[in-house]
Amino acid sequence: MKKTSVLYVNFAPYDNVGRILDYLVENFPLVVHFSFDFHKMKTKSVTNLLKIYEDGKLKSQVQLFKLPTPEAVLFVSLPFIAVLIGVQLIWHVFKIYKRIGRLSIYFSVNAFTVWIGNLLRNAGMVEKTLFWVWDYYPPGYSDWYIRLARWGYWKFDRWSTVSSDRVVFLNQKLEELRKEIGVLPKEKNYPVIPIGTNPRTLVKISNDGRVRMGHLGVLKKGQGLDLLFDHLKEFISFIPSLKIEIIGSGPDEKHFKERGASYGELIKFHGFLEKMDELDQVMQHWDIGLATYIPGKSNESHWTDPSKIKAYISLGIPVITTNVTDFSKEIEQEKAGIVLDYFKHGDFIKAVQNILSNRELYRRGSENLGKKYHYKTIYPALFSGFSPKNGWLR
Repeated sequence: MKKTSVLYVNFAPYDNVGRILDYLVENFPLVVHFSFDFHKMKTKSVTNLLKIYEDGKLKSQVQLFKLPTPEAVLFVSLPFIAVLIGVQLIWHVFKIYKRIGRLSIYFSVNAFTVWIGNLLRNAGMVEKTLFWVWDYYPPGYSDWYIRLARWGYWKFDRWSTVSSDRVVFLNQKLEELRKEIGVLPKEKNYPVIPIGTNPRTLVKISNDGRVRMGHLGVLKKGQGLDLLFDHLKEFISFIPSLKIEIIGSGPDEKHFKERGASYGELIKFHGFLEKMDELDQVMQHWDIGLATYIPGKSNESHWTDPSKIKAYISLGIPVITTNVTDFSKEIEQEKAGIVLDYFKHGDFIKAVQNILSNRELYRRGSENLGKKYHYKTIYPALFSGFSPKNGWLR
């Protein structure tokens, strides 16, 4: 990989999910990173950036233009946002190409930005494209504008899956779906590489005797965070030392802050934390990490790999989740946490009580599961077989 350069495109807050950006910077001499933010993230940091890393160090960055879009009209403005992203990608990659020549690999997890990458490849500005397929958005959604947006995204997904030089899937289910509907040939096998972890043993340094439950991720209702607020009064009755910490921002942030307003200092909203080390400093005190996705056919979480859970088990934090993701089976098998029924009243209370009564058992199970998916072990397969001269050998 010493002579291989990577152009990496993603969206905040997912740029370094599973330490993927760290891996690229650690292993490639030149990394060109485009970061766009889709949801409005309340952060003091500058967002929408082009960053260039050389030999593991940030050498320069450029502020990209962002269309000021109120959350209420976000979906209506999607075509304009997409055009703006595409124009900026093409323009800045063209400038880089004129200065240093073709980049080796164009790498993204989003179907639209991969489609742009294939255009750049066809124009000779990048050598090869790599699509790491993270998502599937089921079409049967109640709101027509979201159905329309998903229909449009699926068109780009088909084109990008067929046209990219290398396609890697986050899980087997995403691959099988595309084979079933005829997008990919059934006789061909594709690499499956999940989101990685960064396992390390951190000693809980908090000595105030409080029990801490936390939630990490984009604040939207489908993540199931309402379940926590529905049970808060019951939790307080038997855990008087309870502290809730919520990391993230997103379209339903106002909704959750309003639900938590009456609890005062019991709940702390940290907002969007950009750096992984900042996340670790907060999360290392947690006794339980929440990932209570709402079951439903239109919930895209059914198809993905739960990045928040991977962050929890990286720190040995026991998890409470639902059976929406396939990864919940491993949580249960490895005693890394508890899988509950979202709609069964009382399950959540029992899950919390069980973990607090058996902390070491679940913490040890979480630590062991985290070691299984170390990003430094699994990410080399993303780029295996690549030659700077010949691309991927087929």
